[in-house]
Amino acid sequence: MHMKSFLLNVIFLFSFVAVNAQYSSPVMEVALSGGYQTADLRWSIAGNGSGQSPNILSEVKWHALSGPSLDARGRFNVTNRLFITGEVSKCFIKAGNATDTDYADDDRGLPTYSAQLDADEGRLSAVRFYGGYNFLQRAGLRITVFVGYAENREFLFLLNHAQYIPGERNLRCTYNTSWKGISGGLSGRYRATSWLELTGELQYSQMNYKATADWNLIDAFQHPVSFKQEARGFDLKMSVTCAFRLRSYLSLFTSGTYSRAETGTGTDELFLESGAVQTTQFNGAFTHAKKIAIGALVQF
Repeated sequence: MHMKSFLLNVIFLFSFVAVNAQYSSPVMEVALSGGYQTADLRWSIAGNGSGQSPNILSEVKWHALSGPSLDARGRFNVTNRLFITGEVSKCFIKAGNATDTDYADDDRGLPTYSAQLDADEGRLSAVRFYGGYNFLQRAGLRITVFVGYAENREFLFLLNHAQYIPGERNLRCTYNTSWKGISGGLSGRYRATSWLELTGELQYSQMNYKATADWNLIDAFQHPVSFKQEARGFDLKMSVTCAFRLRSYLSLFTSGTYSRAETGTGTDELFLESGAVQTTQFNGAFTHAKKIAIGALVQF
């Protein structure tokens, strides 16, 4: 009887070790990747603080901002279920265009100014720090919940190559944004074979949006800060990754990411050269981006 109990305990122990061995995590993981990113962004303001006179006074849109991107991620596994991660990414804009339009009537009626501009400089960047917990672990399947801090930035230009004159003061407007806030979400990892792994992630962030701009050719505005904008919004990000294991410590992967962010209404403060400040309604900012990347993951 004692021998039978002993054998059952031994079998249970080996079963427990075998199951948990499937999910034994390395102490550290480092991933580096490169790819290509495209993004759009638009914002508008109203004629007054009540969102009227007209409801859209001025609107700027950036289209097809694109260029090479670099990404890095480091992960420290505190236990087999708990981990902390840091991520950074940057895209160098090499192509893009923009439009700047003013209106005299509601709903984009009676345009008073319209310009087709270039936007092939600048950068997009993102930083994220978060902790997670693997709350479901089964053979070949792991589901994780995570929460942390996220920050996205855009450094954009309005240029006019067709009217560029060497040595003269040319159009070179800048628009700098920051989206900062608390982030959380879910991720799932499925091991299809011993060498193929699929991962999907859904991330939601509640963001505070701030932007500063320098409209460099308008003498009536102050420089280098012509106006500021503030609002509250959100960011939604989805990604899919396919990883191919080459060695126990080395994998190659390819990933695709889509993100969308927008704000509600806020405030726009215009700083005049005279020292006066004009405040009106910021109608909101809206952006979305897509990225594909390939890279390598090393485990220690």
